Amino acid sequence: MALYKHAIQLSDRGMRVIRFPLTRLVIAISIILLSTTIAYLIAQGLIQLIGTEPFQYFNKTVQIIFICAFSILFYWIYVALFEGRPLSELSVKSLIPQLGLGLLLGLVFISIIIFIISLFGGYRVLGYNKFIVLIPVLLMSIQAGVFEEILTRGALFRIVEEGLGTWWSILISALVFGFLHIWNPNATVFSSVSIAMTAGVILALFYVLTRKLWVPIGIHIAWNFTLGGIYGAAVSGGDAEGLIIAEMEGPELLTGGPFGPEASVVTVVFFVFLGIYLAWRAIKKGAIKKPMWKS
Repeated sequence: MALYKHAIQLSDRGMRVIRFPLTRLVIAISIILLSTTIAYLIAQGLIQLIGTEPFQYFNKTVQIIFICAFSILFYWIYVALFEGRPLSELSVKSLIPQLGLGLLLGLVFISIIIFIISLFGGYRVLGYNKFIVLIPVLLMSIQAGVFEEILTRGALFRIVEEGLGTWWSILISALVFGFLHIWNPNATVFSSVSIAMTAGVILALFYVLTRKLWVPIGIHIAWNFTLGGIYGAAVSGGDAEGLIIAEMEGPELLTGGPFGPEASVVTVVFFVFLGIYLAWRAIKKGAIKKPMWKS
């Protein structure tokens, strides 16, 4: 029998409290964060049990597999027990086509950004690395894509949207997502606002259009991997060794400076226009939710 059929049942007053968006948001975020702690501890225990690393990046791979798997598992448990429904936003039927679309879009978006920056002389290819350099960036990208999308779009955006409506939820979740990066290396207020206006808004709108997490997850993975793993640019302030050895030079408004292209005005302008288009599509599709007091 499906787990959601065993959802938590309380008195009418208790159910109103537990189903209130703010209550569910606190519970959901707590459970998701707990999942990463448990996953990390189990992974470390397994790694210590095995002892010597069988091959390069084995330990990191084990850790990320557990974190991603437990993020999905615990989110599913939360949705089933506290919301009493199937995990529709991570439907297996939509996994391949939507994840594939997200990966393709992430690759295309970042390639366009790098191409435009290069047209203005801000990106120059110096050489190439061996393919082995792709592995650590890929692992980092998968972990960020799965965990951060479940936390910020699956829990934060979706639950806030039920209470405050789509537009307020986009604003709040985008700002939270952007300023979660304020502690990254080389981060500034502008870089955090830039991530909020770009990835924060775009990923939320793709969720609104699909009501699934697979496209945002795919875009997030490909965004980080393409930026750092292929083009060798800094990813959210962190240095990445990519397939292409490149040099970024010129004004920070063009290149994004030490934080990387995510803080470039090119990125902001490109994604603002894309966001306007996606918002128009969402309105036309009737995918915008009203605040709970107007429903």
